[in-house]
Amino acid sequence: MYRYMKEIYRAYENGVPVVGPTYISKALGIKKSTAHHMLKNLAEKGYGKYIERKGFFVNSKGIEEGEKIIKKHRLIECFLAETFLLDKEEACIEAGKIDEYFGEELIKFIEKKFKYKNCPCGNRIPK
Repeated sequence: MYRYMKEIYRAYENGVPVVGPTYISKALGIKKSTAHHMLKNLAEKGYGKYIERKGFFVNSKGIEEGEKIIKKHRLIECFLAETFLLDKEEACIEAGKIDEYFGEELIKFIEKKFKYKNCPCGNRIPK
């Protein structure tokens, strides 16, 4: 669920109101059928509405969850860029490999200690 919600939120941030299986399959490098199944699953869990042949429409619960996920990703990205002097692309790639596994307490610590406002790519870090 984590990776899917991250991509759905990124699309939402970029003004894409409907995310279909093709979008998710390309973003994550997975089969379209897998993406279709997961979007339906996310709708069943209350993160939005899935309409066949249209796509997934994220709702307020989905946006809230997506913000938490992208906030975690971007804070880790900042930390990696600053601590290990990674460029923005490397920091984003490496953060994507580990962000799902960072606990909330560590994220709160990074947020409090470093007070980052934007990730190295310039994207706003949600509050």
